Formats: sequence, structure tokens, C-alpha cells
Amino acid sequence: MKVKIYRSIAEVNESAWDAIVGKNRIFCTHRYIKALEKSGVNEGRCYYPVVYDGNEIIAHTCAYFISAEVDLFARGVIKKIVLLIRRRWKNFFILRSLECGPPISAGNIISFKDGVDCAEALRVLCQGIESLAKELGIKFILFHDFYDEEMKFYDLLKERGYMIIHNLPKAEIKIKWKSFDEYLNSMRSNYRCKIIKNMAKCGKADVSIQVIKNFSDYTSELKRLYDNVYDQAKEIKRERLSESFFQNFDKYLGKEAVMISVMKDNRLIGYMLLLFSGKTLIAKFPGLDYTYNKECCVYFNLFYKAIELAIETEMDDIDMGITTLDPKKDMGSGIATLNMYMRHSNPSLNKIIPILFDMITPPDTTGPRNVFKEK
Repeated sequence: MKVKIYRSIAEVNESAWDAIVGKNRIFCTHRYIKALEKSGVNEGRCYYPVVYDGNEIIAHTCAYFISAEVDLFARGVIKKIVLLIRRRWKNFFILRSLECGPPISAGNIISFKDGVDCAEALRVLCQGIESLAKELGIKFILFHDFYDEEMKFYDLLKERGYMIIHNLPKAEIKIKWKSFDEYLNSMRSNYRCKIIKNMAKCGKADVSIQVIKNFSDYTSELKRLYDNVYDQAKEIKRERLSESFFQNFDKYLGKEAVMISVMKDNRLIGYMLLLFSGKTLIAKFPGLDYTYNKECCVYFNLFYKAIELAIETEMDDIDMGITTLDPKKDMGSGIATLNMYMRHSNPSLNKIIPILFDMITPPDTTGPRNVFKEK
């Protein structure tokens, strides 16, 4: 086995790349990565390590370098202290890192061909990524994100000195209803009434909510509404998306990407992009006009429509994202732990960083819900 690192996804044959991606993994596909690259996400800082056995692709991933804030998830007093110190030392708690994972999404982006020695392929992949980090002068490497059930295999990274840290947990709904009404009727009354009340606000305000398959004509408005949410985000901020991002999502993902639009008086006041990843529907990149959000409950109604669409299209589940867990639990979401592996070339920092990261990463304190009448 050997590893080769490409600077552009266009250098790799699309069918050969996608042949080993597997099901329900749109973030790993050539077309998704191409859409990001064409949009200037990470501004040319992406690399594509590919493992070959002879001339055959047997494993691949995406890696990118970024200046990562150790206090990314910190809130309250800790965040204020860090920002205060950063006024004097602007690089305080900031690490130049090489990250292996989807650039603007949570998830595992490592793919293996069926039947290969995955452990050996992972070792070769790691060698390529670690050599790249050394070449770039980067001391911090991060692999993200892995479900608990994937840890048995990926704990092989610990043998190479990687330490486990935790990302924010992700909200997911398992679809088990034949209609949206059945979904509502399966809920306990207090949760059902909350949704019905929020939906009624849209009706009263004469708001229309639709699923739009081709959304390239709306890109300037999508960018404006997305920026509103980005600027007000408190839990996490990473890459700010460009207008071309929305154009390329529509262009390269085609029928796998749709938009939920919320319109009032012929004006777009909210949207959400939805990705069809096999049998999983992924809700991403919402945008809001906050002038109307409270009056019309735009944010909540976007998710209600996403759930309705997931039911209508017979999805297995819906990925609700890693922020604002409290209202998503009220909609029936379960919570999935996401794990990461990190390694710093300084042995002392390699032990200290995981402790600091977990100390300042807020735990999920919203508590469990008993949303449905029957478990």
C-alpha cells in the first residue's frame, strides 16, 4: 500500500473515488467535496490523501489546515476571560491544526474499500497525514467525528499517540411514522401542543413554507440570512459561507439538495438546506430574518417541515445538527455522542490539551425527554 496526497479533488477520478464511499455518506462523495472546493471553502487549504493498492483506490479522506481555537465551545466567564487575554496575545489558545473530517460539517469522512485490511490502510493514511503536517509545520492533528460504535476500530489511533476528546453531541430523529399527523399523535400532549402552537403562528401571520428543488436564484438572500445566524451564533462558529457556496450546492448536488423556504409578503424570511444522504436527511445551514423569527417561530417551523419531508420521502432518520439541542429534544430527537482523536507533537501538550478542551467544552445539561407516548 502507498499513499498519495492530492491538492484538488479534480485530480482524482470521480467514479473511482465514489466507488468506496458507501451508503448514507454524502459528505464523503466527490460531488460534495467538489461543491465545497469550487466555493472556496477553506481557501485552498484542503488536501486529499488517497491510499492505493497497486493502481486501485482502497482508502481516502479529506484533510485541511485551519487555525483552531481550543476554546471553540467555551461559554460564559471562561470565554470572556479568553477573549480578554486575546486582546493582548491574539494567538492565545489558538492552534494551527490539520483536521481530518468534513470541513464544515460533523462526521467521519474516512472511506475504505470493502474487504481490504482497514487497519493497515488506516496506518498508511495516518503516515501520509502526519508527514503532511510535518511538511506544513503543523504540530496539532485532529480526526473527527466518530460515533461510539466506531471507536473500537478507530482506537487504533491511540497506538499512534492520539488522545480522545469530545465534540458537541448531535441530535437525530429515527423516523418511524407514516405521516406527520401520526408523528404528532404519537407525542405526549405537552410536546404536541407546543408544535401545533408554533405552527399556528405561521398560519396566523400568513406565512408560506415550501420545499424548493432548485434554489440558485435565491443565493443572495440565502447568504444574507445565513450571515444573520452566523453573526448571532453562540455555540460554535467555523467557516463563513460565500454566496457561491449556495450556487455550487445547487449545481453539483442536484436532486440531493433542496431548500425549505419560509416566505412572507413575497419576501424570504427563513430557509434551511436539506441533503439527501441515502436514507438520512440532513438539515444544514439555516438562515433567518430575526425581525420575523419570534412572531412566526420560523426556526422551529423549518425543522417541523424537515421532519415532515423526511417522513414523506421514507427516510430512516434525520440529522438535526449539533447546536440548540433543547428544542430539538422537544421534537423527539435523541442525542448521539461524537468523538474526536487529537495529537500534538509536544508530549506535554498532548496530555494537557484534552484536559483543557473537555474542561471548557460545555456538557449537554438539557436533560432527557419523554416525548412519545410509547418507547
